[in-house]
Amino acid sequence: MADVESRALASTFRVSAASIGRAIAAGETAASIREFLASISLTGVPQPLDYLITDATERYGRVRVRDLASHSEPDGRMRTAVVSADPALLTTIAVDQALSSLGLTKVAPDRLESRFGRDVVFWALSDARYPVAAEDAAGEVVSLRRHRVARVTAGRSVDPAIDLIARLRSAEVVEEGTTQEQWLARQIDLAIRAKQTVFVSVAMPDGRTVEYLLEPTGVGGGRLRGRDRAADIERTLPLSSVQGLRPGDG
Repeated sequence: MADVESRALASTFRVSAASIGRAIAAGETAASIREFLASISLTGVPQPLDYLITDATERYGRVRVRDLASHSEPDGRMRTAVVSADPALLTTIAVDQALSSLGLTKVAPDRLESRFGRDVVFWALSDARYPVAAEDAAGEVVSLRRHRVARVTAGRSVDPAIDLIARLRSAEVVEEGTTQEQWLARQIDLAIRAKQTVFVSVAMPDGRTVEYLLEPTGVGGGRLRGRDRAADIERTLPLSSVQGLRPGDG
């Protein structure tokens, strides 16, 4: 229900509409969120925060994601529908460059479709801060949890760099119809979620190839944004100039 802003002896957290939406998607309710916050606060739940919880709860589910059990791609992959009673909101989602890799197609004013699975589409919309809810085959809202990429073994630590390499390799096969920029966007998204640094090879106008060690912070609109760990500055790079990625030193 909150995003970590800084980690220290006294860590700081930020509650937002997006973080409240994630909490509700994971099974929380407005009542349970208020109860938890009240239990850790010495002065009760501030009124602005109470309003935020109410607003985020009311907006939750304006967009619904469901499996299309009766439709599939020729190779058998299930399709997913994104529906909403707000056509303007669906239009915004359809043209959102951050969601271009989902291949969303508008088939009706209140419906988009994607060839990716429900969970993939749901978490992409959730990460893009849309008020999304997942539905089961009966049309009932269900709570989803992200699948673990690596199994945690007792007594054995997992190197974040090795974990990221495994995920990058698992996604090396570019699906038919997917552009190089979309493929790069997916790899960058993996690095963002893993909070991992990456070496980015960029083709310069003069023909040189320059490699930056970046901590990616966002990808969208055909551009990669991240903090240059060596120069300690923010950089924005066009995906069309990115030649490749490889994990950094963590």
